[in-house]
Amino acid sequence: MNNLSRLNIFKFTFILLGVVALASCKKDVVSTKLKIGLVSADDGFGDRGYNDLALAGLNQAGADLGVTTESYNCTNINDIKSGINYFIQNNFDVIFCLSYGAKSSLLQAAKANPTKKFILIDDTISNPPSNVKCFVYQVDQASFLCGFLGAYWADIKDPANPVCSWVGGVQIPVIEQFKTGYLSGIAYYNSSYSKNVIATGNYTNSFSDTAAGSNIAKGLINAGADVVFPFAGECGLGALSATKTAGKWAIGVDVDQYISEPSVSSILISSCLKKINVTIYNETKKFRDNGWNGSGNFTTGLPTEDVGYAPFHDYETQIADNIKIKLVNIKAGLINGTIVTGW
Repeated sequence: MNNLSRLNIFKFTFILLGVVALASCKKDVVSTKLKIGLVSADDGFGDRGYNDLALAGLNQAGADLGVTTESYNCTNINDIKSGINYFIQNNFDVIFCLSYGAKSSLLQAAKANPTKKFILIDDTISNPPSNVKCFVYQVDQASFLCGFLGAYWADIKDPANPVCSWVGGVQIPVIEQFKTGYLSGIAYYNSSYSKNVIATGNYTNSFSDTAAGSNIAKGLINAGADVVFPFAGECGLGALSATKTAGKWAIGVDVDQYISEPSVSSILISSCLKKINVTIYNETKKFRDNGWNGSGNFTTGLPTEDVGYAPFHDYETQIADNIKIKLVNIKAGLINGTIVTGW
């Protein structure tokens, strides 16, 4: 199966997931030899983005690969440690954990349980133990492309006063990485076309408070925002809803939110993709086929197509061909290093 086909399957799986509020379990009756667990980030499943995307990858691995899979839903930081311990006590072979909030608990558990394998998504560990892998993503590359696209859209829709805005979650490195790339993409558009698209934004200081996301987006729109890009977990759902109500446009995050959040699909010019589902699927398959192949910190991005931007969907015919070509050229420049994001 090629990557495109697999991603199409992931999209279909994601639609079927719906809102996942409790831990879910998928078990294969053919084989229980390999058991794969997933501990959500502390804002839990049901975000139609980051956590649910990871769950889609896990469920697809269970469906395709003949392995037992189970997920553990977290609603606060303390749940993460409980989830890790649950999978250890139930003899799971590989335990996936999401985001920065899992690092401390994962490292402690890995040192105490050297026969168990742990994979941390979206953060790194200095000199990780031999039973730990960490994956981080060059999301600044993807958000650079989205910043360029957003600046273009704001410029053609509001040429007198174009404004591109962002809504960030908790001010942690990965959120700053999204922000840096986005702002650099806006600046690159301005320098390429001698424009003056303004960039504004603010933080929700949460990943789960949808009202905070909504309120910040409303404030940015009232101050002139034409395009809003939220990278703030469930807060982003509130920001997207407020943007739609205001009749403005938005860019989704992590997954193609045109598909995962159809209530706001009409305002999404694209989404900034971070394919953690592919990592979870591929690492499960590697372990099933070849066993554990070493620890370390791994970075993935545009060269492996693990980040990028989603199709334009309803806006496909409205985005100028020269902009589409420019995006392809920018992508090539980001890959070969002639264009830098500032991160």
